[in-house]
Amino acid sequence: MKKCPYCFEVVDSPTNRCPHCQQFFIDLPIESDFKSADKKPCIFCGKKILSEAKICKYCQRWLDEVNRSADQLD
Repeated sequence: MKKCPYCFEVVDSPTNRCPHCQQFFIDLPIESDFKSADKKPCIFCGKKILSEAKICKYCQRWLDEVNRSADQLD
C-alpha cells in the first residue's frame, strides 16, 4: 500500500499527482502496511484529516503555515 507524502491518503494507481489533495509528487509515495486511523481537524477548515498529513485535502492549505509564520516573527 502506498500513501501520498503530503495528505497521507492511500494512492492505488501509479500517477504523478495525488487523487485526494491534487499535489504533484515531488517526493515518492510512502510504503505503508496499513492506513492510519488517527484523524484530527484541519486548523483552517475544521474537516477531519489524517493526523500525519502535511496538507489538508479539503482546503489545500499547508498545515505548517502557522509554524512557518511564527518562526518568521522571531
